Amino acid sequence: MSHSRHRFTWPLRRPSWIVLLATALFVALTVRLGYWQLGRGQHKAAQAAQLAEREQLAVQDWRGELGEPYWQRRFRVQGVWQPQGQIYLDNRVLQRQAGFHVLTPLQLADGRWLLVNRGWLPKRPGQLPQAAPPTGPVQLLVRLQAPQQHYVELSRQADAGPVWQNLDWARYQRQFPLAQVAALALQLDGQDALKRDWPAPDLGVEKHYSYAGQWFLFAALAVALLIILHWKRRPT
Repeated sequence: MSHSRHRFTWPLRRPSWIVLLATALFVALTVRLGYWQLGRGQHKAAQAAQLAEREQLAVQDWRGELGEPYWQRRFRVQGVWQPQGQIYLDNRVLQRQAGFHVLTPLQLADGRWLLVNRGWLPKRPGQLPQAAPPTGPVQLLVRLQAPQQHYVELSRQADAGPVWQNLDWARYQRQFPLAQVAALALQLDGQDALKRDWPAPDLGVEKHYSYAGQWFLFAALAVALLIILHWKRRPT
């Protein structure tokens, strides 16, 4: 009984022009997307480095500076806490433990307001969160924040009370008719029981690099598949 074997050899069998065109378009698209994601990652990495540099700048008194050039800058502020506008952002995790971020408006001496994230409070089963702010004038070290990430939220009905899933500026102003809140800030110091172990802002740099690698891999696989499917075989 004889057996025949096949051996791969040159030259390649010429694929149809439709296959060539489809492969070329797919490779061009995936390579373009790969370079786009790579560029996004490099842009985010530059932003992260810039934010880290700002955080190391000398602390200044806050005089109303706002906007992207001041995100992550540290400022000293003075004011009085307004507990009637305090909310708790649910489902905030610290060291694998669920808890809340405590957001309290601070009325400054000139009449402006800051909404300050005072820190993290652990969740107690069956108990509503309680973190009353100190009374009287306070002086704080804060870090100005860009608009924070919007977390997944199942329903907005829970936002009628003090426990919210997300911070929505429009809803916050409707529920608490305070003077115009100027900005969001993270509190960096304090003597209360709240934890303020704030991580560096995650801009998703590694995610973009990972996506770029995936697109380049798709392009390489398309070329490899074209060669494998059209490699000429001859029996031996």
